Amino acid sequence: MGASMLTATIAFPAESTEPPNFDRGRQLLEEITDASLFTFDEPEAELEELLPDLDGESDLVDENGEVLIEYARRAGLVIINNLEEALDSRETNFLTVANYRLYISGGPSSGGTPTDATKAIWDAYKLPESVLLAMGFIRDYEQPLSRANSRGASTPPTDTDVVDAIALGLGTSPEWPGTDTLKWIAEAIGKVRDEPGNAEPIEHLKRWSERYGFDPLSSKFLSAYIDEEIGKVGEEESED
Repeated sequence: MGASMLTATIAFPAESTEPPNFDRGRQLLEEITDASLFTFDEPEAELEELLPDLDGESDLVDENGEVLIEYARRAGLVIINNLEEALDSRETNFLTVANYRLYISGGPSSGGTPTDATKAIWDAYKLPESVLLAMGFIRDYEQPLSRANSRGASTPPTDTDVVDAIALGLGTSPEWPGTDTLKWIAEAIGKVRDEPGNAEPIEHLKRWSERYGFDPLSSKFLSAYIDEEIGKVGEEESED
């Protein structure tokens, strides 16, 4: 009989040269003035759990049921401290997937309890998104890693970044002067691929195929963007 697991994950750019910056998160936390940015499901119960030293008579929420910012910040600080400890503990492991480093912890869904690290990671999502991003974490890692998704994380450009750059460049240009436009597009592509124009067309096609172990001429989508004459030469050479 198999056992089911409860898991918690939080993502960080895999190619970042710096570890998560918890101090930056703590600093930004002190600047948060809107308690609604915290996502507590049951505010009073969760605050009492995170802040066990609270006076039982303290009002944790206002007349509208909103968490008082003082307690939200204090709870946020505990969450950050717990997360830092959790990611450095043996209860947490990580794997790298699609440019993300996914920190993972968990435990059985029945007959036991998740690890402290699991709860610490779950709690992290109660922080304001700006605080998570300030520490370097990516909230929505189901989306491709990009500067738009990580709010400008200082990591190497990704394919998505280059597509965004080209879309912005073309979309914000009133005119598209041929040679100049193609030049900056080629330079942008060169951030993540062999830069177009740095080799003869047929050589570029060969390098692409060798790099990815895939013949783009076999793809209806990709082949539509390959010069017809170069495509014919490529097909002839692949048949030899």
